[in-house]
Amino acid sequence: MSMITTATWVPRGFAAPFPTKYDFNEEEFERIADLAKLQLDDAKEDLEEAENEEEQAKSGGSSKATASKSAKATAREE
Repeated sequence: MSMITTATWVPRGFAAPFPTKYDFNEEEFERIADLAKLQLDDAKEDLEEAENEEEQAKSGGSSKATASKSAKATAREE
C-alpha cells in the first residue's frame, strides 16, 4: 500500500511567498503570442469540425457541400 504524507496541503493557485520576477524581451513576447495564436487556431478548427459533424448528424450526412463552403468562408476571414 502506497501512502502520500504531508504536513500541509497547498491549495491550487496558492501564491509563492517570494515570487520570481521574469523580464521578457520582445522575442519572448512574440514567441508566446505565436503559441497562443496556434492554440486559438487549433481550437477554432476543432469547433468548426464539431459544428460540421453536428450538421451532418442532423441532416443525415448530406452536408459535404455546406462543410466545404464553411471552410472556404473561414479561410477568407483569416
